[in-house]
Amino acid sequence: MATAVSKPPCVVCKTPSITRCSRCKIVHYCSPECQRKDWPTHKIACTPSSAAGKSSNATPPTSNNKPTLPDPSKVLNVHPVGSSSSIPSSNRKVPPKASSTIFKFEYKPSLDGVDENLVIFFHGLGDKMNPNFVRLASTLQLPNTATCCIQAPTPVPYLEEEGWQWFPSFNNLTGELLGPDSPERMLQVKQLVRPELIKFLSHCKSHCGYDERKISLFGFSQGGEIALDLAAFGGFNLRSVISIAGYMMEESQNNDPALKKLNTRVMIMQGDKDDVRSVKEAKDKFKYIQRIFGKASSEHLIVEGMGHGMPASEHGWRPLMEFFAQNLDSGSTGVEHMSDIFEVK
Repeated sequence: MATAVSKPPCVVCKTPSITRCSRCKIVHYCSPECQRKDWPTHKIACTPSSAAGKSSNATPPTSNNKPTLPDPSKVLNVHPVGSSSSIPSSNRKVPPKASSTIFKFEYKPSLDGVDENLVIFFHGLGDKMNPNFVRLASTLQLPNTATCCIQAPTPVPYLEEEGWQWFPSFNNLTGELLGPDSPERMLQVKQLVRPELIKFLSHCKSHCGYDERKISLFGFSQGGEIALDLAAFGGFNLRSVISIAGYMMEESQNNDPALKKLNTRVMIMQGDKDDVRSVKEAKDKFKYIQRIFGKASSEHLIVEGMGHGMPASEHGWRPLMEFFAQNLDSGSTGVEHMSDIFEVK
């Protein structure tokens, strides 16, 4: 006699599901409410199932029935329920002026029309803001959130392709990597990078209308170092910082934060296969971050199998998206105007 097959549990509350995501056909939910709650983290791995329609853009699931992660260099092809055309223009913030800083930047308003939060992205050593980080910022599709990618001020010497650095990183004569005993590193941070970023954040507050408690920073490697430096010594009580494979610069480890009471939440992500910094070294460096931002506000995540790079799996992206979901505000228009919620079938 055939045995009845029970339905998979809801991915959010673990109760028996009654439906599933109509896009990927993989993740199950007990209600539309649970789907909305899970979407900020699920969307990073949600790709169209071959059964979801005949669109030429659909990507079939892999042979082990796990969803294929989106290519960070491509913007997700989403089809939201409803339209953002009805969103009042009053929910838009004034874009920052190009004259607000000498740094090159690219600002994008929220895709859902509500500029409640602002996330600023800082690329790593030898990279540039466009296309990689501009596309990443768009691909994340954070609700009620505008994004701004800033390019480092100094070109990396002797590179065949264009690449930029936040502070001098190589000896121009020998090509060797500069360490914390090289005074030119912190000199550029204190005299150029930090003042310019402080000026830009002040402009985002006074001209654009952003509350500093709704501004978050996202940095990779050297960009993560700069994001943490700005959060610690910029004089702002920012909402949060995510740093991938980046810690505080060693030159500043004897300094106290600009504000006596920092309420900024910090997440540091480090791969256990990182060939730049061992897990032990990373844990030692994290102790200083805890001293600056407080143990209760600092989180250190070691990702198994991850090297010195951005996360390449749902295992790495999910905690980042959960962190965003916990630290991005959505006002009264947040749920009603979320343009990235799909109809549940």
